[in-house]
Parts: sequence; C-alpha cells; structure tokens
Amino acid sequence: MKCASCGKTATKYSAQGVPVCAGHSNAKIKTPACPKCKVPMSLRESKFGKFWGCTAFPMCDGLIKM
Repeated sequence: MKCASCGKTATKYSAQGVPVCAGHSNAKIKTPACPKCKVPMSLRESKFGKFWGCTAFPMCDGLIKM
C-alpha cells in the first residue's frame, strides 16, 4: 500500500482512514476530485479493500483504487 501524500510505502492509516507513511501520519489528506466528473470523492470500503468513490454515485461511477 502506498502513502496518499508522497507515494512511499504506507505504514498506517490517517484519522481519515487514508494510508500514509510515518512522515505524513498527521497530515491532512486532500479529498481527490472524481476523474470522470470532477466532484469530490469519499473514502469507501468494499470486500476488495478501500477506494475513493464518486459522491455523485449512481449517476457517476468514477473511482480511484488505493
């Protein structure tokens, strides 16, 4: 798993549930914009793991895998 801030190996999760390395454990992670419709995304979890899902779902099915 990679740090959402820098791409290094993540060692823990932030308070927002985002994977981060030791150097970014207290960093506030920016919510990404949907790659399809550009609205904010929300952190979600499925049986396959965590991912960023579009808040406009079901009208937009944009997602970013973690």
